[in-house]
Amino acid sequence: MNHVLAALNERLGRLFGDRLVVLAGGTRLAKRAQELHALGARHTLVLDTDDHAPLHDSVIARWVSLGIKGGFVAVEQRRLGKLLTRPSAEVKEVLRDFDADGEAVVISTPYNEIGTFQGRPVLNARQHSWVELENKTTIDALWDELSARRAPAMVFDLDFERLWGASEILDRGAGVVWSGDGPAINGGANFVRRVRSYEEAKEAFDVLAPKCEQVRVMPFLEGIPVSVHGIVFPDGTAVLRPIEMVVPRRQGQAKFLYAGCASFYDPPVWIRDEMRNLARRVGEHLRGTVGYRGTFTLDGIATEDGFLPTEINTRYGGAMVCFEDAVPTLPLALVQVALVAGWDLGISSMEFEELVLQAADNHRAGAVGANVRAVQPTEVDERRVIFTGWACRLAHPEEPAHATLRLSPSPIGGRLDLDLHRENMPVGAPVAALTVAAFALADQEWGTGLGALEPAVAVEDGIPVEETFEEAVTA
Repeated sequence: MNHVLAALNERLGRLFGDRLVVLAGGTRLAKRAQELHALGARHTLVLDTDDHAPLHDSVIARWVSLGIKGGFVAVEQRRLGKLLTRPSAEVKEVLRDFDADGEAVVISTPYNEIGTFQGRPVLNARQHSWVELENKTTIDALWDELSARRAPAMVFDLDFERLWGASEILDRGAGVVWSGDGPAINGGANFVRRVRSYEEAKEAFDVLAPKCEQVRVMPFLEGIPVSVHGIVFPDGTAVLRPIEMVVPRRQGQAKFLYAGCASFYDPPVWIRDEMRNLARRVGEHLRGTVGYRGTFTLDGIATEDGFLPTEINTRYGGAMVCFEDAVPTLPLALVQVALVAGWDLGISSMEFEELVLQAADNHRAGAVGANVRAVQPTEVDERRVIFTGWACRLAHPEEPAHATLRLSPSPIGGRLDLDLHRENMPVGAPVAALTVAAFALADQEWGTGLGALEPAVAVEDGIPVEETFEEAVTA
């Protein structure tokens, strides 16, 4: 597939070559700047929302730290929106100095809907009709239109008694899930709660009512939270492999912990096919109805009854890092920018799918971690760890570690990351249980305060399939 890579990079070079580029917020900004430099960009200005700029090469990019990072995506995006629409005098001066003639193009975050920044086009700005499709309280209409199987659900305005009544009707014995949506950005399970009692319902309502306009009630689905990505091209939809969404459950609490994603898990082949087929149908529907271009995620649960969808996200999802790591020579995030901007990439959707899907199946990766507030580290601390049975322990100096736990400073306290060592990880099994064990060790070693967690587990014939690490390795 070298010819496909060459064609993509040549077309991206035509878009970004000899251009001034502003990266306004986002993640992996050093990687993005290096990719732009490799494509021939004249120079890049990085407006970083974090508090501390990483090491950088001034030939590749000029780096300006804005210090506006928030603990939640919604907070950071609101601050970034203010930057794009009403920049401070200091930011205006930096922009004028970098691009006196106003000829630069701008790339912002996947959430952004703002189309210009001080007269300069934001290439990856989303259309409002695309954003509306992310609403969890209206998405069931799409599943019904596509004749896709889904779990039963009811949607109500903020009426507690009606929500609780629906919960009693839909509860199959494991509780229900309340998913709120409305004007605020909803990601990372911020407005999702598991409800198993009247008391948990009251707590969930108190959280959702100030932020949401409606709430969807759905039975709690036992199984592995999974996502599959589609990329809509002018000629069709490329569909990638399933990704495990690592979402441990807090014991005795309604709130979930969104802890990232990983591609080590392989659902049964028939569920994989079910997910990918639905994603292709969703992509074609988006292309035909709202003129969508670029990446979207189709999220749901891999249950004993198959894949049951819960939502879509019409943007470049965080789990795309798994594919970036699988094909490091392909600037996937810039492919997204080019597609949203209407740029001809010179290859078909099927050529793109074959390239990325094969690489991702052969090269597994993960981005697992959580923000923690109980500690405020002043420097990075790393611990090599070993998984044994259902537990996680520190590795001895001579042992090959299965993963590395890292605690880093963060604007809201600390950041805990679990780097899974690909060469020592079993392929096929979910990583949720490993994450729970590693986070328990972090609580013990650093006092991170994540508390008692439970992993999601695969279910077959109604029976949970809970493998130890050793069983997964030898499976």
